[in-house]
Amino acid sequence: MENTDIISKPEETAADNENDSGNQVFVPVKYNKEIRNLELDKAAELAQKGLKFEAIADDYESLKRIAKEDGQSVSEFLNALENSRREGRKKELTEKCGGNEEMAEYVLGLEGNKEDGNGFEELKQEFPEIKDISDLPESVVENARLRGTLLLDEYLRYRLAAHKAAHRAKNGRIAADNMSIGSQTDRKGGINPETTEFLKGLWR
Repeated sequence: MENTDIISKPEETAADNENDSGNQVFVPVKYNKEIRNLELDKAAELAQKGLKFEAIADDYESLKRIAKEDGQSVSEFLNALENSRREGRKKELTEKCGGNEEMAEYVLGLEGNKEDGNGFEELKQEFPEIKDISDLPESVVENARLRGTLLLDEYLRYRLAAHKAAHRAKNGRIAADNMSIGSQTDRKGGINPETTEFLKGLWR
């Protein structure tokens, strides 16, 4: 990491800068072997960042060592790690989506959407049992992708369609049962067709 040092004699330079720039105070900072005069608030901001870095300095050194063992810089190592994680997740989603890579890419994009433009967080609030996008029916995700609609909207449509289909199936079974009963029983007199034929034979 490049060193940024605040020079230890601000009182000398501050007076000079005050003469040049009115009441504005600058702090001289050594950065990449150069001296830069920074405004006081900017210098304070950099000092805070420096203190924060000190808290993770040991972790960063470990990260540099691991990256160096792989012949990479820290940035290259982190990019490779992120790409590996993404490819692993894509493979997992592709399997869940029945081998549909396009759908897997779309779901992967939704997972990476921090602004929740697809409304998944809202859907989870309404249906807490859904923990992951891959828990949703594939048709719900596909329709949201094609129509540009929210996942909650498409999931509600899905549930409504399923409810209607179940209702139609129930009515169909009832109708089929009624037809079966009607074919065996005379609806006017409640007489079985076989009994009717037997009675007719008695009067011949």
